[in-house]
Amino acid sequence: MVIPNIINSNTSIRVQGLKELFLSRSPQMCSERAVVYTEVYRSMEASPRVLTRAVALRETLARMPIFIDPGEVIMGHPASKPRGVEVFPEAGIEFIHTLDSGKTKQSNRIFISPETCGALRALAPYWRGKTLADAFSALRPPSIKAAVEAGLIYGPHAWSGFAQVSPDYDKLLRVGILGIREELEQRLKDLPVTDPQHAEKVTLYHACLEVCQGLATLARRHQKLVLDLTAREDDPDRLAELDTMAALLERIPLHPARNFREAVQAFWFMHLAAHIESNGSAITPGRFDQYMWPFLKRDLTEGAISPEAAQELIDMLFLKFCEIIRLGEDGAAEAHAGYAAGQNLTVGGLGNDGEDATNPLSHMCLQANSHIGLTQPNVTARLHRLTPENFLESIVQSLCCGNGMPQVVNDERVVPALERYGIPLSEARDYIPAGGSVVTVGSHWGRCHGGCLNIAKVLEVTLGDGRDILFGSPLGLHAPVEGCERFECFLRIFDRQMEYAASLQLCDANLADHIHQQIMPLPFLSLFIGGCLEKGREATAGGARYNTTGLLGVGLPNCADSLEAVRTFVFEEKRLTFAEFRDILAQNFRGNKMLRQRALTSLPKFGNGIESVDLLAARVADRYFDIVEKHGNYRNGRFWPALCSEGTHIGLGAKTAASPDGRLAGFPLADGLSPKHDANDKGYAGVAASLGRISLDRALNGVFVSQRLPEKMIATAQGRDKLVRLLCEFVEKGCFHQQFVFADDETVSQTQRPPHEYRHRAAGAAGHDAFFY
Repeated sequence: MVIPNIINSNTSIRVQGLKELFLSRSPQMCSERAVVYTEVYRSMEASPRVLTRAVALRETLARMPIFIDPGEVIMGHPASKPRGVEVFPEAGIEFIHTLDSGKTKQSNRIFISPETCGALRALAPYWRGKTLADAFSALRPPSIKAAVEAGLIYGPHAWSGFAQVSPDYDKLLRVGILGIREELEQRLKDLPVTDPQHAEKVTLYHACLEVCQGLATLARRHQKLVLDLTAREDDPDRLAELDTMAALLERIPLHPARNFREAVQAFWFMHLAAHIESNGSAITPGRFDQYMWPFLKRDLTEGAISPEAAQELIDMLFLKFCEIIRLGEDGAAEAHAGYAAGQNLTVGGLGNDGEDATNPLSHMCLQANSHIGLTQPNVTARLHRLTPENFLESIVQSLCCGNGMPQVVNDERVVPALERYGIPLSEARDYIPAGGSVVTVGSHWGRCHGGCLNIAKVLEVTLGDGRDILFGSPLGLHAPVEGCERFECFLRIFDRQMEYAASLQLCDANLADHIHQQIMPLPFLSLFIGGCLEKGREATAGGARYNTTGLLGVGLPNCADSLEAVRTFVFEEKRLTFAEFRDILAQNFRGNKMLRQRALTSLPKFGNGIESVDLLAARVADRYFDIVEKHGNYRNGRFWPALCSEGTHIGLGAKTAASPDGRLAGFPLADGLSPKHDANDKGYAGVAASLGRISLDRALNGVFVSQRLPEKMIATAQGRDKLVRLLCEFVEKGCFHQQFVFADDETVSQTQRPPHEYRHRAAGAAGHDAFFY
């Protein structure tokens, strides 16, 4: 079916106005959710935690102030104020005591009114000793605390809820809340009293009924608000629109969606509730173009909606995604660089029959990205050998908007990798990129961001005989390298240090699962994850059909380039002893400018197709894969390795000493498998050649590669044609992931002076994002 006048269509005046209204507002902290949760927790301290959290969510959806902006047709906001940010006291509350009324947070600026400060300070004493942060502080062993503090490892969930999941949105669209209630009531009726897990299952089913009631109440409240607005509306066009919205809310989300407008509204209510439940990163819309297309196709065929109206609705939904702002402590914000919502909406790719599943909605979502051009959703296009050329052209057109979206992933690489890990072929073909570049499938509680191992820091610890070079604190094994006469001996000691460091991160990931199961179970998300209701077990307790934990390897390109420098300066040229090299790094190359310059410019660098350094990267990657793959997780699943950073390369780099490759102390590490800044001399061909030497199919949890290209490449038809060919090469050469960023040095410099003039531009990478303020 061909949809006319969609690709290259202009943004509607309404969407332009809503975008301008959004950008005119500054993020502001809210206290309404925190107040409700505190009240419910106080009144239900003796109740099972999963039931307490279900009631708290129900009450929040029933009591949190709601509003509808002028011109809006998709109802519902993630907070009680425009562009608001709710607080999640059960995750952590200590940061409140550092706030001054009317001032902003240090990182990810959020404005705070005196009233909000007062409300949050009043409830803070109740949470002392009860939060996620408190549990991590009490239960983390000293070795793990030291490793986290020094940036050797990073566990992202000491301050926020779990996610990195694509819940089954289609379930709500197909059966509605009433159908889900009927399923829950039938399970309660059929549950034998002799079942050993009877109490656990009954509690979960009752908790799920509570959150169902909360979602239904949210819709009823919005219907009443629409009717109130109708009574005061004079404009006949808006009045007709409000009548349609009120009628829609008679059915949604209680009943199955019948058309595209109902499906979009039901989707958005469900998406909001999941975020209000946990503040989790990367609650992922998934293959939006697949489960939404049947509704839109029917409406277009019957003439119930015009292509232009459908495009405007999608545009408005993309703008709604930007409203979701995740609150975290300053340290986490610095580590992740951006508000880190990670809402990955996927288009294109194979169907479960092995044929191309691209449809007109796939193109329209890309057009919506062009129209909105902000930070969310984090759009991903799935490619394969059968991808239509017009879809490649739509991808290039979308990239022209300048926000780095869509990123692309390669079905030819990902699907076979999932099969090798035991995922059936039809389900593997239906995989979903979550957050930035990590991979999940249906019925999967992936915990895709289970933590980070700073591989560049592992090399620092190896050179430091188990100690941090900057501060001398013990982080690893006592294993001196001075006696190594051959480079292979040094590599074996590095392997031992990496295995020890990985064991710390694996332990912390399992500890995180234990703490979250006890403190922040997720009854709402569990409703929409396959296996949870069947088992009668909530998601954080292992209820999903597939249970894995991802471990992210960060800084591999830095490590490979640094190993090349060690091999050259210490073993081949014998220019430096290990003690001398250690001292140079501790002094941040002061007095050794020429040595640093040679390390930066003369030695081989990963990302240029140079065999010597690429093979070092491949060797380190294989050792890392071997370590991670052999371990089981807390939920009786497996660990899956990844070579991506999800934004943590900045924060972890800030805690890493100067490295042998010439990088100065505190500077960012390479982003995923992207070559280091200014290290790529051979363009995309060099990057592809280097990646080809790494067993990317073993990095099943995700790979991230960012390629910066000149803006002039998308300014001409010839340049855009070249980019289409590059996308074809991406598939043919077996690459895993790629994000393209088009920016010249002059443009980057201009956006920093003054940044507020570029508030319409946004920088996004790997599921994390930043606005210019």
